[in-house]
Formats: sequence, structure tokens, C-alpha cells
Amino acid sequence: MTGYYASLEIALALDNARALIEEELTDSEKYMDLMDLFTAAFEKALRNPEVEFGDLVEIEYGGTHTVADVKSRWENWS
Repeated sequence: MTGYYASLEIALALDNARALIEEELTDSEKYMDLMDLFTAAFEKALRNPEVEFGDLVEIEYGGTHTVADVKSRWENWS
């Protein structure tokens, strides 16, 4: 299992794992935002291991948020 088909299987597994968590644990916009960000990061890193956080933020938030905005949202969060 390599290349394109492996990527599809990994993406399907990620979607299934995310669905399990969403069904049971996520009840806030903040949790969903973090799951969206993680999912996007995982998928982008799968295609490009050298992707940077700034690139991810730009792509995912379409220029509406900066890296500093995203980081500040998660500071001191527990």
C-alpha cells in the first residue's frame, strides 16, 4: 500500500476517527475549530512534510486570521 491509495486509506481513517470524537465529545465551536485545524494539518503534512504552521493558518482561515490570532486563542486554554 503506497502512494495515492495509501493516502486515501489514511484520509478515510482520519475521517472515521474524527467522527468518533465528534459524536461523543465535541460540543463547542472551539473544540471543532481545533479538530478542523488538526485535520487540515494532518492532511497537508501527509502531502508535504515540510508544511509550516503559517501556511496552514493562511490556507485554513483564508487570510481572516493570523498565526498570532490562532495562537492567542489557544494560550492558557485547558
